[in-house]
Amino acid sequence: MKNIIIVSHKFLTQPDDDLVLFLNEEKNRNVLHICHSFSDAPDRCSRGTWYKNGVVFREYKTRDYVNRSEISIYIKEFFATIRWVFASGLMWDSYIGMDGLCVLFGNFLRFFGKVNKTVYWAMDFVPENRFKSKLKNRIYHWINMRSYIKSDEMWDLSPRMAEAREKFLGIKKTDYKSHRVVSYGVWIERIKKYAYEECEKNTVIFLGHLLEKQGVQLVIRAMPEIIKCIPNFKFKIIGAGKFKDELIALARELQVSEFCDFRGKIDDIQIAENEIAKSCIAIAPYVKNLDTWTYYADPGKIKTYLACGVPVLLTDIPWNAQEISESKCGIIINENLDDIRAKILLLMDKKNNQEYRNNAINYAKQFNYEHIFNELTL
Repeated sequence: MKNIIIVSHKFLTQPDDDLVLFLNEEKNRNVLHICHSFSDAPDRCSRGTWYKNGVVFREYKTRDYVNRSEISIYIKEFFATIRWVFASGLMWDSYIGMDGLCVLFGNFLRFFGKVNKTVYWAMDFVPENRFKSKLKNRIYHWINMRSYIKSDEMWDLSPRMAEAREKFLGIKKTDYKSHRVVSYGVWIERIKKYAYEECEKNTVIFLGHLLEKQGVQLVIRAMPEIIKCIPNFKFKIIGAGKFKDELIALARELQVSEFCDFRGKIDDIQIAENEIAKSCIAIAPYVKNLDTWTYYADPGKIKTYLACGVPVLLTDIPWNAQEISESKCGIIINENLDDIRAKILLLMDKKNNQEYRNNAINYAKQFNYEHIFNELTL
C-alpha cells in the first residue's frame, strides 16, 4: 500500500485535487489531502481528508483564523499538518507540497521519520515583489529556496520556472536532487464537447480568480463596440475575487450590465467545464504590467478551455501562447480594445470557430491527466 500526503494552500480547484482523484482510483492506498485556505478565501480554516481504499475514512477541520494575525495563521497550519500526520499512526511514503511553506512542513516530518520522501510541486514562480513588504518577500524567498533544494523531487508546472530560478536566484538544475516538469492537465474523457451548431454562439466565457491582472475589465470596456456588431452578445464570468465589485461597477457605468453574466465561483469543476464547453469562445486577457507570475507558470484554465473544445483568445504571456496560436486553437490578442473586439468577431465566425474547436480538442490530448500521472513514481 502506498501512503501519500498532499498539502496545499488554495482558494480555487488546482492540480492537487486532480492528483487525489487519480490516486484514489487505486483502492490500495492511503491518501491524506490537507488544504489550508488561501488569503482570498472566505475563511482561514485548515481541512484534512484521509482517504483509505478510495473512500473517505476520516475528516479534520480547524477553527477559523480569519481575523487572526498572519503569523498565527501559518503557525496554525504548521501544527494542524503535523498533528494530523502524527495522529494517523502511519509512515507515509511521499509528501507532496504545492508551495514552499507546505514543503517546509513536509521536510520537518521527514526529519522526524514520518515521511520518507518530499516533493515540491511548484504552482508558480514570482521573481520579486510577491508581497508589498520587503521583509515578507525575503522570508518568502528564503523558505522557497530551501524547499527547492531540500525536497527530494522538484516538479515544475512549466519549463520557464527552472530558467527563472537560475536567472533571478542563481539556482541551477544541478542544485535540485531531482527535477522534472509536471504540467497542468485535464480529464479529457469526462468533458462533453459541443460542435459550433450546438454551442451558445454569441457567448464569451472567462473562468478564474477575479483580480485586476486577469484583464476581465478589458473585455467589458470593449463590449459597447462589440454589441453594435452582435446585439445578443453575452460575457459569462465564472469566478470570485476582490476585483468583482469593480467589474460590476464598470459594466454598470458602460451600460453593458445586461450583457454580463456574473456566475460567481462554481465549486464543482465538472459543472464549470460544461459551462465552458457550451460557450463559443473562451478568453484569458492577462494584463502584462500587472501580472508577475503567469509568465513563469502554466495557467490551468487555458488547458481547460481547450480540453472543452473551445478556442481561446489570450495575451502573449503564458509559456505556450505562441504554440497555441501556431496550432490554430487560439489567437493571441493585445490589450487594445479594438484588437479584442476584432478577434472576438473573427473567432465567432462559424467556419473559423468550428476549425478552432477541432484543433483545440486535438491539442489538449497531450495534457491528459491519466498520461501525466501515470508517468510519475510516487
